[in-house]
Amino acid sequence: MPDTTHDVFRSSGVRAEAVKTRLVERQTGEEQVHQQVEVWGVVQGVGFRPFVYRLATELGLHGTVCNEGSFVRIDIQGGLVAVKDFRLRLRQEAPGAARIEDLRVQTLPWVNFSTFTIEPSTTNLDHPALSIPPDLAICEDCLADMKNPSSRYFQYPFTSCTQCGPRYTLARSLPFDRETTTMDAFPLCNPCMKDYDSVSSRRFHAQATSCSQCGPELQWMEMDGHIQDRGEAALIQAKKLLLAGKVVAVMGVGGVHLAVNALDESAVARLRERKKRPTKPLAVLMDPEEVNQQCVVSLEEWESLKSKERPIVLLRRRPESNLAVGVAPGMARLGVFLPYTGIQVLLLGDSGLHCLVMTSGNVSGEPLVYTVRDALDRLSGLADGFLLHNREILRPVDDSVLRIDEGQPLLLRRSRGYVPGGFSVPRRTSRLALAVGGDVKNAFALLREGKIWLSPHIGDLENPRTLKLFTREVDWTCSLLQMQPEVVVHDLHPGYHSTQFARKRAEPLWGVQHHHAHMAACMLEHGMSGPTLGVILDGMGYGDDGNIWGGELLLGDMLTYERVGHLTPLRLIGGDTVTKEPWRGVFNVLFETGLWSKWADWAADWLEVSQASTRRLESALRSRFPGLVSTSAGRLFDVAGALVTRLGVAHFEGELPMRLEALVDPAERGAYSFDLDSSAGRLQLNYGAAMVQLFADLRAGRPSFEVATRFHRGFSQGLCRLTLQAVRDTGVRQVVVGGGVWQNEWLLRWFVQTLAAQGVTVAVPHLFPINDGGIAVGQLAVFLAQQPF
Repeated sequence: MPDTTHDVFRSSGVRAEAVKTRLVERQTGEEQVHQQVEVWGVVQGVGFRPFVYRLATELGLHGTVCNEGSFVRIDIQGGLVAVKDFRLRLRQEAPGAARIEDLRVQTLPWVNFSTFTIEPSTTNLDHPALSIPPDLAICEDCLADMKNPSSRYFQYPFTSCTQCGPRYTLARSLPFDRETTTMDAFPLCNPCMKDYDSVSSRRFHAQATSCSQCGPELQWMEMDGHIQDRGEAALIQAKKLLLAGKVVAVMGVGGVHLAVNALDESAVARLRERKKRPTKPLAVLMDPEEVNQQCVVSLEEWESLKSKERPIVLLRRRPESNLAVGVAPGMARLGVFLPYTGIQVLLLGDSGLHCLVMTSGNVSGEPLVYTVRDALDRLSGLADGFLLHNREILRPVDDSVLRIDEGQPLLLRRSRGYVPGGFSVPRRTSRLALAVGGDVKNAFALLREGKIWLSPHIGDLENPRTLKLFTREVDWTCSLLQMQPEVVVHDLHPGYHSTQFARKRAEPLWGVQHHHAHMAACMLEHGMSGPTLGVILDGMGYGDDGNIWGGELLLGDMLTYERVGHLTPLRLIGGDTVTKEPWRGVFNVLFETGLWSKWADWAADWLEVSQASTRRLESALRSRFPGLVSTSAGRLFDVAGALVTRLGVAHFEGELPMRLEALVDPAERGAYSFDLDSSAGRLQLNYGAAMVQLFADLRAGRPSFEVATRFHRGFSQGLCRLTLQAVRDTGVRQVVVGGGVWQNEWLLRWFVQTLAAQGVTVAVPHLFPINDGGIAVGQLAVFLAQQPF
């Protein structure tokens, strides 16, 4: 006979608690309930448990709260009205750094809680999630502490609380507690422990909190790793060198920056020479008071600058700006950010330094340096001094970059401040998937239980160090999620390092076409389904026909697609060198459009290309060597950029199109002719007439700003005609955009405005980069759509 003793006692206990509940209800006249609430989202390391404690206490409720693996579990008990109010205010009044994504509520039998308490964290990871909060900018309260001479945090550069400071870059595992971070190397002193344990303190359970008596310290180091000065003395050394025009390596939250005085032309030139970065724009750290002196700033741009994410924001440079021209040569916008660490605040404070170039600590093309040892080894020839610290950074995280587009942030690089935040998806699958993204501006993504996590910006995988970083970050993130992918989703390009990485793994593979992924990513963000037109413009993507696509009009959904239009194909001789030497693209266009005999000699003189070089290229073109067949909008903008700027060589991806964009004057109304052609069975946007007009205008001496604007307007108008023709042909009025060419503000603005005037709404991605930095999201969107449910 089975032993039922335990069941009898349990049922007796339940009956006893039920009796107590009825007694309380008779005494109070109100129904009493016990509910368990699971709170999912960014709710660890952001002061959420102290907030819950204070709210429950205020409402006279009893129970417990604790971090349970990837979520926060709350047992809440009391009157039904108060419990409902508690749940409502959880969402309405949560700490600013928290983000509640889901509340899962169940009613349980009454328990005799006598008070409300914060319980120790547990490691229940049955449903793991990346619930670590992002690294957030120093808050106003902590800034006030740093400026207060009577505060023990006075001028302490690592001051933080539950609403600010590092999180993601110092977390080893879940749950997010001090002992699972690199802050476990710094035991709290008695005053800090008192704050940490005090419910009334904003540092209550702030895992990164410390002061000058118990926390990390600034260190001024020599090349051999010898610590020459510490604390304030180290800071003084750094300021002296910066004022003297030297290059200083400054360790921050997610890695090391190389800093110089942004007003010193020779210092900027010295940094460029050492970093091997001749022209790519450099980001500038500014005092808030200095921003309006140097840039034109809208209200929305200010909001982004001062947000807790504290990204680099692209701002229009004022004509009277006294920043060194070498900061962003040939560009109309500057990448500007406000201080987000105490170290940056102190560097700018009371020193005569108001604008500092703060660019990634690396040789151009390599990943960000983030450890003390690597800083001393890899930056020894770049920096004149090292302002470092002894708080270990576990993973490098670059600064995020955005531009405000029609009042909304358009992410160009999603990293610090935004990761590891995830995206909920409407469709769920039990399969665990890893999407490896593309090769340029790489970011990978993971899919688990209805949520996608997009990694920080990794970089360009052709660099061996970056590929090693990519591999390590994939392994770490999978480990944190306790996840072994069941399938790896990849781009179709067989030469991509990301594709080769996928093929070396043991899991089944799932290939997704590059431009379909761009389209699906935007559809997923906007919750779109059904037939959609995707206008995808980028530098290159492997097409279904084995050619290089990049100026595409697709019709489809997240499940499948059809190519209904594109740019006129161009045969490119020179392979990848065309992207680095766009003069080659100019002569490819001349040959393929039948303009060689009329314009080749003039173009060679204009771009200062040797006759020997043009003869070799002509010979290859006339040999009918197949080369690459491309419909890339990026290569077309390379060609126009080379011609208008008279620069035949690009030092970084997109340089000449960016210079071309900077020349645009919206007051100029002229436009070149981009014609529609459907003779090949699909809609094509033909640029032959536009190139004839561009050559003629340049030869006639028309100002470069007029030529640049006419090219932009003409291309935009042609693209609108192409899209609207497809709308008429298909009856589909749902349009999305994607691809790096859409980073061009004039092209995006004019396209969206023109289609809106025709009653067609264009969806633009805002949660993740419009370039290849968001393509892994699209890969998972396609994978999800193709799963049985």
